[in-house]
Amino acid sequence: MIVIDSREAAESPKIVESLSKVVSVEVRPLDFGDYLILGDGRKAIIERKTIMDFLNSAKGRLWEQLTAIKGFDGESTLLLEGYLALYRKREWNEASVLAMMDSIIHKWGIPILYVPDVRATLAYLVWKDKDLGAVKEPRERALRMRRRDMSVPEQALYTLEGLCGHETAKALLAKFGSLGNAITFMNTAENAAATIGTLKVGNRRIPSKTVDRILKVVKFDFSRYWSSKDEPPQASLEERPVSEDEETG
Repeated sequence: MIVIDSREAAESPKIVESLSKVVSVEVRPLDFGDYLILGDGRKAIIERKTIMDFLNSAKGRLWEQLTAIKGFDGESTLLLEGYLALYRKREWNEASVLAMMDSIIHKWGIPILYVPDVRATLAYLVWKDKDLGAVKEPRERALRMRRRDMSVPEQALYTLEGLCGHETAKALLAKFGSLGNAITFMNTAENAAATIGTLKVGNRRIPSKTVDRILKVVKFDFSRYWSSKDEPPQASLEERPVSEDEETG
């Protein structure tokens, strides 16, 4: 099974189409990485970047992405796709680029795999899926991934942002002081919707549809939703957490 991040799938539909012809594919949002490969007792996360994307992200989001995949409980790989010597044409300092790659490998402990084009990327993903082995029995899969090295505040934020997105989760934790206080208030207070609706994310109030969604999930009664013999529910497009874009309307 290869799980493809929904953003990566939107940007590279031909990859999704090609992989779907030869392996089992699922498209859904991933907290980090572009491809999550689930095997028989093993799993791997792959961050795919073109050479230009790699260079352009070197002063920003690259390091956040590497921090996330470094803590992944499985194999992690940074896959670089394209003509590596392109940095010469763009007048990047050659020693700096090579030093950066050396640091990623030896200091961050993340292997770098270089491939020349999309065709090679596809070949690698298919091979890696086969290498990890097919899952012998159907089993429940986690809907989200988490890093092993999360701090307590990060864990609280991670838990709540699954309901409403990152910025709204921060606003709620700042308002109520703790994850427990926020959940208790949302589950018991009669005026929960009105109170949450007054909070602002940036310069805008939290949309009523986001507030309704949060309260619906917090108050949902699972005691009668499925029996011990039933499969837990899986996420769908209609039942996904609210995205950051939806937060701000």
